Amino acid sequence: MNLVELTLNQFFMLLIFGGMLSVLCVMIPVQIASKMRRMKRKRYLSTCRICGYRFIRPESKEPVVCPHCGVLNQ
Repeated sequence: MNLVELTLNQFFMLLIFGGMLSVLCVMIPVQIASKMRRMKRKRYLSTCRICGYRFIRPESKEPVVCPHCGVLNQ
């Protein structure tokens, strides 16, 4: 059985690249999940263009009346 001998320089390079790889393995799925959640939220949440009130939009695609100020929003 051959053991791989690492120099101190190789060990630190392996440590740095391993850390970079682990950060990428965590950040990419988190960014994808965040983007998907944001797109899903945009489908059913709406913000009034006059008063800025946030409310849940019904399933229909027609313009909705703001429950706070009564303005028609698209």
